[in-house]
Amino acid sequence: MANLLKFTAQTNILIVDDTPDNLRLLAKILESQGYTVRKSLNGRMAIEGVRRDPPDLILLDINMPEMNGYEVCQKLKASVATAQIPIIFISALERLEDKVRAFELGGVDYITKPFQEQEVLVRVKSQLLIQQQRQQLIEKNQRLEQEIQERLKAEAEVRQLSLTDELTGLYNRRGFFLLAEQQLKLARRTKTSYCILFADLDGLKKINDTLGHEMGDRVIVDAAQILNQTFRDADIIARMGGDEFVLFLPICSSNSSDFYLRLQSNIDRLNQQPDRAYILSMSLGVRPGDFNNDFSLEQLVAQADKLMYEHKRTKRCLNR
Repeated sequence: MANLLKFTAQTNILIVDDTPDNLRLLAKILESQGYTVRKSLNGRMAIEGVRRDPPDLILLDINMPEMNGYEVCQKLKASVATAQIPIIFISALERLEDKVRAFELGGVDYITKPFQEQEVLVRVKSQLLIQQQRQQLIEKNQRLEQEIQERLKAEAEVRQLSLTDELTGLYNRRGFFLLAEQQLKLARRTKTSYCILFADLDGLKKINDTLGHEMGDRVIVDAAQILNQTFRDADIIARMGGDEFVLFLPICSSNSSDFYLRLQSNIDRLNQQPDRAYILSMSLGVRPGDFNNDFSLEQLVAQADKLMYEHKRTKRCLNR
């Protein structure tokens, strides 16, 4: 009972009829049930009132001067803001064609005058219940759509997290192979040059042992930032794990000295900063793309890794 009283008290019904006696009688019937009732004597006033403050339900007479009920209904249904308001026609017109036209224009029900109080109340309650259920369905669908969007966003974030390295923000091994496989196929199809780079930090174990693993993580983050500064947005940069990085360069000239110089310049600039606790150093292996073989991406990365170790051994020999 409490829910019913709340429902009727919050329900706003507009009655449109050019006969004051009809307005008073209908208003009395509806107000006795707790409905909030508004009244309008003509179609133009009704339309203005509906646009200003949309009711939950409209009881609409057909035979009115200047603008009849059919025209009022047509104008309301033509507006997005008022199209969904249910309209019950209440008219003395009894011909089938009049009733058919009322439904064709968007009316939800038709009561023939002279009307009976119980019939009016039953039909009004029925349409209000339908409207309430419709609104609940809309709200439920909106909540469902919001939940779907939130879930898709969460899934996208999970996918992004599963493809990136937590420490550096670079792609991880899985992310690298997923993206680089696509770029490798494209490069081979379009006969475009490409390179695989394998980078490894020099002396990270010593830094971990002497300065601690927190500083070792700082070294890895600094290296990631240097790689981001050196290479282009189109290049795929990933941390393979530990102190190893791998890169796929979709466009790579046969002369790799350009990025060597840029990389070393950025490393030198970092190392020249005051109060440095360590010196950053990297060893690189570069495997240019070759269209005359069908090496897999894993094989190309392994070859770049081997070249990196040759570079590291050479540097050790020079530093002895």
